[in-house]
Amino acid sequence: MTLLWIGIGVLTLIAVGIVFWPFIQSRKAESVIETDADRTAQNVAIFRERLEELEKERDSGTLTEENFKELKLELEKNLLIDAEENIRRLPVLKLGQSQLITITLIALLVPTISFGLYAHLGRSDDLASRMAMDAWQQAASSDLSIEDAIAQLEAELARRPENAEGWYLLATTRMNMNQFQAAADAFKESLNHLPEEAPEYPMVMGQLAQALFFAAGGQMTEAVLQQVEATLARDPDELTALGLVGIAAFEIGEYQTAITYWERALRSADGQSAISLETGIMRAREALQAQGIDSHVIEPEGPGVRINLDVDTSIMTEIRGDQFVFIFARPPGQRMPITVERIRVADLPTQVFLSADSSMVEGVSLSDFEAVDIVARISVSGLAEEQPGDFKAELSNVKVSDDETVVSLVIADRVD
Repeated sequence: MTLLWIGIGVLTLIAVGIVFWPFIQSRKAESVIETDADRTAQNVAIFRERLEELEKERDSGTLTEENFKELKLELEKNLLIDAEENIRRLPVLKLGQSQLITITLIALLVPTISFGLYAHLGRSDDLASRMAMDAWQQAASSDLSIEDAIAQLEAELARRPENAEGWYLLATTRMNMNQFQAAADAFKESLNHLPEEAPEYPMVMGQLAQALFFAAGGQMTEAVLQQVEATLARDPDELTALGLVGIAAFEIGEYQTAITYWERALRSADGQSAISLETGIMRAREALQAQGIDSHVIEPEGPGVRINLDVDTSIMTEIRGDQFVFIFARPPGQRMPITVERIRVADLPTQVFLSADSSMVEGVSLSDFEAVDIVARISVSGLAEEQPGDFKAELSNVKVSDDETVVSLVIADRVD
């Protein structure tokens, strides 16, 4: 912070110098103007003297009237030329003592008022918080213990509890220390202060579900399930939530369902997360093989909805091939999806099968409904939730059946 205020002070001195620079220049210009005024007076005097001489010569007969007029005209032109050169010079504001005092007061008041406004409206607190967190993150390479570093971070959060990033940093640290309930509390605080439209919001929701899962001793409690469902409702491909719902399916022996969720999560996973998911998929396949089932050739079974999905040519110039298309089924008149699939615009046109086997909500399946509403939406923002500017299409009361019936859906309508 000291460097910040030193920098502000230097910039203020420069600004004050800029304020006084025109005054200094005006003093120089005044002397130039005075010199120009003297030169003009001399030119006028010379003009008059020369004109008197011409009049005498005319009166004495040494100049004709015609020559006299020509010479007089020449004198007048020269005088006008000299006068125009002086007029072209920029006007100068003459500053007296009162004006100088006013400028000085303004030069002193501007930085004073600016400092006050910055202290009241500026982001100096944010900078201080950022510096405090940077110092905390460097604790591992210093003599500061992790407990002392956490205490410093908690003190900063007590002072500024709206710091969502600070709460997330505290939560992930608590997770690494196996303090899962404390981590869950910190994740909740981060969500309380993080804007819901932030791209990171579903990810933090998923990590909250994971913290609750570990805090419950690895049990898929009602609280964990509710958090998982809320996360997947916001982002059907949220990595952590998909991993957890896969674990829930695996624990009750629904190995193919677990594989489905984990394979979906694997699309966006990398590093250790990808390794863990691949290990889980391998174990689920081994369990299926022990039952005499080949998981690699299992096709979706049971009732579902088949959709021929395309996009209207009228909006082709307003969308991109890399944007996501979310296709989901939900109970008639409700908003909570039962099952969701995600593809890219570049994959269109295509046929999508919403299967009862790929339900995203534990204990709820398409097979529980005779008909559902189908929504397909191109997400311009990339978020799973509907946003203004997206494009979508809807079908109501689509029959859930075991046959090969296919419905057509063409995305064309803009979301206001």
